[in-house]
Amino acid sequence: MSPDTVTISDISAKLRTLRHARGWSLLDVERVSQGRIKAVVLGSYERGSRTLSVKRAIEIANLYEIPLSQLFTDKKNTTDVNTGRKMFDLRTISNRAQLPNEFSERFTILARYTRSIVESRQDWNGEVLSLRSSDCTVLAHILNMEYIELMQWLDEQRVLLAIR
Repeated sequence: MSPDTVTISDISAKLRTLRHARGWSLLDVERVSQGRIKAVVLGSYERGSRTLSVKRAIEIANLYEIPLSQLFTDKKNTTDVNTGRKMFDLRTISNRAQLPNEFSERFTILARYTRSIVESRQDWNGEVLSLRSSDCTVLAHILNMEYIELMQWLDEQRVLLAIR
């Protein structure tokens, strides 16, 4: 798909690919969007049988946490398994960063990284932090790990609570 030759079927296919990349059904999208995007309507967009407004395209892009432009370009990362948000247990991270163990340095870096995100968002709930896949990719680079290796380690350490 080229920006100069984008078609309705290209955009429809992109919408379906983005949803499938997250492992979501049409009903999942309706649930996650709290009913703002109806399953039947999204299905119509994905089939190309309904016209997608700019307002609705923005809403869908925000739901999928992608730039709006990605709906209209041929970026290959829509099928990336790294999509979605990861939920981190901040108390576990903080506790582990203070205990001497084989992963002390990693936990110290992880604590510093998550604390900086909490501060930038001014999200002071103190228990859980939701990170985008791109945030986790940066963290993997900081820790000199592959993304999948980081996710496995976080899960083993009981830091990764859930993946949405």
